[in-house]
Amino acid sequence: MLEQLDADVTRIANDYVHVPPVPMMVEMLRVRRRVYRLLEGHQRPADTGHLYLLAGTLSGLLANASTDLGYVDAAGEQARAAWAYAELCEHNGLRAWTRGMQALIEYWSERPRRAVLLAQSGQQYAESVTARVRLHNIEARIWSKLGSVADTERCIRAAEAAREGAAGNDVLHDEVGGVFGFNEPKSHYYAGATYIHLGQAQPALTATERAIDLYANGPTEQRSYGAESLARVDSAAAHLINGSLDGAAEALQPVLRLDEDKRIAQLEERLTGLRQRLIRPEFREAGEARRLDERIEEFCGTTAAKGMLPPDAGR
Repeated sequence: MLEQLDADVTRIANDYVHVPPVPMMVEMLRVRRRVYRLLEGHQRPADTGHLYLLAGTLSGLLANASTDLGYVDAAGEQARAAWAYAELCEHNGLRAWTRGMQALIEYWSERPRRAVLLAQSGQQYAESVTARVRLHNIEARIWSKLGSVADTERCIRAAEAAREGAAGNDVLHDEVGGVFGFNEPKSHYYAGATYIHLGQAQPALTATERAIDLYANGPTEQRSYGAESLARVDSAAAHLINGSLDGAAEALQPVLRLDEDKRIAQLEERLTGLRQRLIRPEFREAGEARRLDERIEEFCGTTAAKGMLPPDAGR
């Protein structure tokens, strides 16, 4: 039974990056209910710890899915549940990942200073290169939103040093992977978002184009439509910073054709920011800018979360 549940969690974590979030959330809830039913019974202490890890991992997956559907408060509850289970089973991989997730939730909730502290606190549990690099990238992104170039660059250098430093891995980040991983294309996507906050168009273009290329030409099963689409929006923002409407429109074409059930909340939020760039004086009289704005407005009217009830917070 435990081996089957482990296999279910690995499958869900890896399928999630290329499958719409709503059906995956249904699957997460189904598997977590099975775990909860087992926890209500009697088992050996070692098996109880294993079930706590499964419950925490599934709560982390639900936190991630909740953010994609725009339910940030529910995501916070799920992340707190993930942390509680990580503490119960004393699993540092889940602790490190959850601190990163909590930092991102605070970042999206416009509490960046709290987010920085959470990302920093996760480092004490990071036993793998992947975990350390992820947390440094998250922290860099938060500092860039706060406008601190020095702290952003410090975290970027720390991420590079961690990637080139001592080896180390953990099961969650490096073997389960998927949602819990942080591969090269994702690190470039994060770098692009970081440079956009700082208004640095050229490094943002370099990072986003690298992320898009790696996603488009990498293994299909590892292609994250969400991260790739967000990288394309950031690429469009960089083009607009450079004054290129044509470049922005070209970058957005694959995003605006995305199926409705894959239109995650972060895309709507990022595209709303892009619309603010389109109404700046240099684009105000451009017909192409108006047409692009209309297409973005239409896209944002139909997202994955429309009409869905918030997910339950669970145990």
